[in-house]
Amino acid sequence: MDYTFVFDSKDIQALKKLLEENSMDENSFARLGYTLKEGKNAGLQEGKYYLHFKTENTELANSLSEKLKAIPSFAKASEADAAQLKKKMQEEEESATEGFGSIFG
Repeated sequence: MDYTFVFDSKDIQALKKLLEENSMDENSFARLGYTLKEGKNAGLQEGKYYLHFKTENTELANSLSEKLKAIPSFAKASEADAAQLKKKMQEEEESATEGFGSIFG
């Protein structure tokens, strides 16, 4: 399942610190993997950052979501914004794959 949250840019340092905390723990963002994108670069709201992660472990997702609530501007992204972010991430992945293919093609 996909999880997408939005934060104000003023909270980016606190968010990054939280994402990097306890990186060796089994239940950490670093272990799970995540994408953090600036809204402007993803065709979304300027001045916002979007965090996306994917897991089938609902318990882990809930635990990580609870940690994110410590950030003052924490909010769940709208379905439209989450879809736009996912689309942008897929486009970037395809572009990178194409570029990699042309190097070794």
